[in-house]
Amino acid sequence: MSVVNLSPALKSLLEAALCEHYSAPVSIQRVTPLEGGLTNRCLRIDDSQGGRFVWRPRSQVSDAFAISRSREAAAQSLAATYQLASVPVCQLSEGLLVPWLEGESLDPHSAESQAILIDLLVRIHSMEGRLDTQDVRTQCQHYEQQLTLAKQQTLKQLRDRRQWQLPTDPLAPVVCHMDLGSYNAVIQPNGEPCVLDWEYARLGSACLDIALFCRANGYTPAQVVSDYCALRCIEGSAPVRQAVEAWLPFADYLALCWYEVGATLYGLSTYQEQAQRLYRQLAGMDES
Repeated sequence: MSVVNLSPALKSLLEAALCEHYSAPVSIQRVTPLEGGLTNRCLRIDDSQGGRFVWRPRSQVSDAFAISRSREAAAQSLAATYQLASVPVCQLSEGLLVPWLEGESLDPHSAESQAILIDLLVRIHSMEGRLDTQDVRTQCQHYEQQLTLAKQQTLKQLRDRRQWQLPTDPLAPVVCHMDLGSYNAVIQPNGEPCVLDWEYARLGSACLDIALFCRANGYTPAQVVSDYCALRCIEGSAPVRQAVEAWLPFADYLALCWYEVGATLYGLSTYQEQAQRLYRQLAGMDES
């Protein structure tokens, strides 16, 4: 695994934050890139106290994906009060430092993991706190602006042809994670689940978040909504399921724009392939 050299100024800032965290002298011993994470390009930091942390930088890439580290820090701090996340160590203008979490990943295809993930989704939606809001159309527009004019025109033609209408939600706005997949949750050594990666969290539509959750984990609304409503003591799941199904095209279009931005930034064929698949699906060229 390659080793990363932090700038002296950033290294000094992070060591000062860690000294305050430990209330003891500490130095950064090793910095290595984490695998995956297109939008984050995060780094793992090992220190002289034996601790491990994750540095989540602000960068041109995070700006392209409309990621605010201060918004992320607020969301994760809120989740930490509900024992759903770790408490951030510090938030700087350069990025966010959070604890490294040991644990086992979840298998989205197992019934046990599905139950855990739905319970986590309900717990997130039950949190009370003040977070920023952002309309899904605004987020899509930001992504579109990162693309070439030709690509923007192609997407506009798709929107004009499909003419999607925003659904009417039967549920009040809630705190949404917006990316709750099995890849963003771990079972800690104490047996408790913990949620990672709060960079897209905001106050928004519960039904959109359920739609994104279904897509992220390969679930259908029928698999999720009944259990979700039961856990939230919502009588009558049919209106919720209908709203979630109506949000699916918006969830897919948001993912399409996200993959297009990723392909533009990094030229990764896998992201371009995903974007093409979603485009065909939304254009009605595929049955899926």
